[in-house]
Amino acid sequence: MIINLKIHQECNTTLASPVRLEIFRLLVEQEPTGLVSGDIAEHLDQPHNGISFHLKSLQHAGLVTVQREGRYQRYRADMSVVRALVAYLTENCCRGTRNCSLPQPADLPLDEEILNENS
Repeated sequence: MIINLKIHQECNTTLASPVRLEIFRLLVEQEPTGLVSGDIAEHLDQPHNGISFHLKSLQHAGLVTVQREGRYQRYRADMSVVRALVAYLTENCCRGTRNCSLPQPADLPLDEEILNENS
């Protein structure tokens, strides 16, 4: 799957919302089974109607798929889009660098450091 610039921008814009990013992370962690919206709301301690709004945005951006199961809808991260997005970012954002490997855990800032920087 090739991701063009417009799709890439839409994915990034959609994931810019902290709640949508949290939902998306949860769905990636729950692959391949996914979750129904009520379970997502419960996991994230969010109201169901708010979760539904964010799920529609994620679905519209192509980041999640939905499958009806009776009266429920099961949401899954679309891993082909995730892989294409990572490939796009690696190819286009790391161009010209000598090392575009993933950072090692020791190289990542602690959450506290990030919070202090943003204060």
